[in-house]
Amino acid sequence: MVRIHIIDDDELTRKAVSDMLKTAGYQVTESSRSPDGLKWVKQNLPDVVLCDVMMPEISGFDVLRELRSDPTTVDIPFIYLTDQGDRELRRAGMNLGANDFMTKQFAQNDLLLSIESRLGQRARELAKHETTITQLRKNIIYALPHELRTPLTHILGNSKFMMSYGQTLTPDDYSEMAESIFHAGERLNRLFENYLAVAQLALIEANADDVKRLRNNVLDDAAEVIVEVATVTARQYGREDDLVLILSSSSIRMSRENFAKVVGELVDNAFKFSPPGTRVYVKGVRRDDRYVVFIRDHGRGMTREQVSSIGAYMQFERALHEQQGLGLGFCLAKRIVNLHNGDFVVRSEPEKGARILFSVPD
Repeated sequence: MVRIHIIDDDELTRKAVSDMLKTAGYQVTESSRSPDGLKWVKQNLPDVVLCDVMMPEISGFDVLRELRSDPTTVDIPFIYLTDQGDRELRRAGMNLGANDFMTKQFAQNDLLLSIESRLGQRARELAKHETTITQLRKNIIYALPHELRTPLTHILGNSKFMMSYGQTLTPDDYSEMAESIFHAGERLNRLFENYLAVAQLALIEANADDVKRLRNNVLDDAAEVIVEVATVTARQYGREDDLVLILSSSSIRMSRENFAKVVGELVDNAFKFSPPGTRVYVKGVRRDDRYVVFIRDHGRGMTREQVSSIGAYMQFERALHEQQGLGLGFCLAKRIVNLHNGDFVVRSEPEKGARILFSVPD
């Protein structure tokens, strides 16, 4: 049974609303003091809260502010009931996260419809969230072991060899094996970071407010990040002379961390799949209200089917099972760009390299 809690210091209002809701089939509890009501809601987590605005001790605004700051109560539907229909009062309540704002002279059907609407909306959000969690759990269980196998094989194989034949190994042998273990550990760490990033993005996608907050981040100078990330990547491959940067400065609506991840994954792929001695171009320029980044290599390229699957990719599972040879990081970069209301275009042919263009709002 749906549980509704009423917080109102007016006994007549509480009783009238409570009787009406009980008649409609709801389970109703009441608090006459706002501190008591706030404590009850946090302990019992009702399905809906109805609350007066102007109350002694703690106002209805403070009650809502406290509930919205607590992860356990942040998504409980909250409806104000008040004697005042002032527009500014209503706006203040809605800005705090109220789901509706009704005067105490409401028609019975209006309140019932509002409650049903909020319950339906919450049920849909919870279902979407649960689907996201289930999908992530499934993919981690089935795909993570396979992705871990290669770096773990290097780490375990080399360390076991060193333990078994340590007395016969030269310093150069030790150095070579230690380097192999280190690089495998780096790869493992990057893999975990990408998995965590995918999981985080999937959860953000399920919440419109989180998406809005994500898009409100501002990076003052995108070119500075490109120089830093691309230079480090080129150095890791020993190909500093192959990197060509053509950049103009611009602010963008993306966090430094996310932009660095996008650039880093795409530039890494450009170096990974192109031979030493061939150029990797990274160009960044502002066009109208967007910052456009163009990355080109002269490597092995991709088939039409691979390019098509990247364009269609929306799910974590497809990133793991269809993007063979491209890596989770490539698909993660596309997902970040799409979440920021950006464009992501891939042009490539086998043995003719790849050209990637992405843009984000400035």
